[in-house]
Amino acid sequence: MTPEITPTDATLGAVVGNVRLAALDGEAFAAIEEAWHAHAVLIFPGQHLSEQEQVDFSRRFGPLERSLTKTHTQGDPAIIHLSNVKKDGTLWGADSDTGRLLKGNNYWHTDSSYKRIPAKASLLTAKIVPRTGGETAFADMRAAYDALDAAMRDWLADKIAVHSYAYSQGKVGGMGGITQDEWDDLPPVEQPVIRTHPATGRRNLYIGRHASHIVGEDHDESRKFLEELCVEACRPPRIHIHKWQVGDLVIWDNRCVLHRGLGHPADQPRRMVRTTIAGDSDEANEWVA
Repeated sequence: MTPEITPTDATLGAVVGNVRLAALDGEAFAAIEEAWHAHAVLIFPGQHLSEQEQVDFSRRFGPLERSLTKTHTQGDPAIIHLSNVKKDGTLWGADSDTGRLLKGNNYWHTDSSYKRIPAKASLLTAKIVPRTGGETAFADMRAAYDALDAAMRDWLADKIAVHSYAYSQGKVGGMGGITQDEWDDLPPVEQPVIRTHPATGRRNLYIGRHASHIVGEDHDESRKFLEELCVEACRPPRIHIHKWQVGDLVIWDNRCVLHRGLGHPADQPRRMVRTTIAGDSDEANEWVA
């Protein structure tokens, strides 16, 4: 089958039809990968993949990261369960350690930017969706870079930001549920504020909630600047919001896309399964499962 690619009305994102990800030949995958590089976010409605099928499809994009902690895994360290549902079917409260960890996902971010080798891509599948809310928003950092004036592009060209999971989670009170050994594995790291995409050559902003401050600039002023830059970057027409249906799968490019959950009532269940593609590097990647 030839995948049918329908772009969204935003500067990123496309819906892909006429394809079954669990039985994908090489030609169809090549078309999907090309569309992904063009649109940065691809939405596959109603795939209903098993966890193993999701892993198999994910590995076609590269090796997988393992989860940072045991909190969100149930065996396979490459499969992350983002859920407010306990094993007994009851729900984690918003003020629980799990609730606070999940709350952090409601702020604009790119997955794993706080790691030495940040993630290449993420794939998310909907298993249980709430009756209201629970959407995911995506923001195009390629178009956000293009919207900057020349002076700002020049000023940002060599800027380095410190990314820290302790910083971002500390802002939402989500420091629990992570062991000291796990925190020790998460020292702050430095990432360029402007990145060039290795497949397309397009430049983009690389910011989000994990970015604490800019190296060599006033700490507080640069932190405020990064927050304001993120607000300006994440505006229409650079935004697409996906309303989940059970069985949907979405893949996005963490190298040039920010995303955030839009939240949902705490008394409604939501269960998602994520796999994360490890970043490209010539170095050994300790995060690969």
